[in-house]
Amino acid sequence: MDGAASDAEKRRRMRWPWWLLAGSLGVTVLGGWAASRSISSLVARVEQLEREAGESEARVAELQVLRDSMARRLRQLEHQQQGLSTQNAALNKRAGEQSVLLARRDAVRVELEQLLKAELERGEVFLVETDGRLRVEVADRLLFEPRKAALTPTGAELLTRVGAKLAVEGHLVQVAAHTDAVPETADTAPGPTSWELSSARAVTVVRLLGEKTKLGPERLVAAGYGPYHPVVADDGPLSRERNRRLELQLMPAPPKPTPPPAPTAPVDQRLAKKRPGQAR
Repeated sequence: MDGAASDAEKRRRMRWPWWLLAGSLGVTVLGGWAASRSISSLVARVEQLEREAGESEARVAELQVLRDSMARRLRQLEHQQQGLSTQNAALNKRAGEQSVLLARRDAVRVELEQLLKAELERGEVFLVETDGRLRVEVADRLLFEPRKAALTPTGAELLTRVGAKLAVEGHLVQVAAHTDAVPETADTAPGPTSWELSSARAVTVVRLLGEKTKLGPERLVAAGYGPYHPVVADDGPLSRERNRRLELQLMPAPPKPTPPPAPTAPVDQRLAKKRPGQAR
């Protein structure tokens, strides 16, 4: 019996109490629930990180596009700046050239005032400067016989001296002849018209300046205006005498045109189609 009691005691000691089993089960369930919650949180966090990563990538791509746009804009601004710099340099150069030309015209005017002092005092010659041009107006009675296109010796000598002063680098000289508005009479009808006479006189003076001064033909212009550009109203003998004049106008020469590029030799299409190394 003692052995049987001993065995029962051992079985009783080995049997777990119910509350201990319940507690163990509860711990297991709670652990599983906590683990499930932890996994769900991790999954949600991973999804959140993936969304944030996608948004970051989209933002990076947007910033890349913005950077490329800014780089293109910067290059455009650099090109504009280069263009403005070139334009400013050209303007400064042009302004410097204009200043040089103006200084030359001023020097010519001073020299002509000394050269033509007597004629200026008598009102036979006028010096006028407008729009960057220096104009010398000479009464036609100092240069031509009435209704004649040939120069008198005194007129040729006077124009030679004036033309020598007008031979200024970077300038042209326009020779313009003007007549008055007196209608032609029977005595003068066989001769040239006022327009023809003014044109012939301008050509005569241009030929003289080309032969006697350093003014080349490319720097001379001839124009005959007849009676159509008076300087005063044609209301009497004195006004008509004032309108009969020869003008020598010193003006800046236009810039020389840029020569066109040399044409390229045409390519024979039959030769162009042959492969390299093929006999030709």
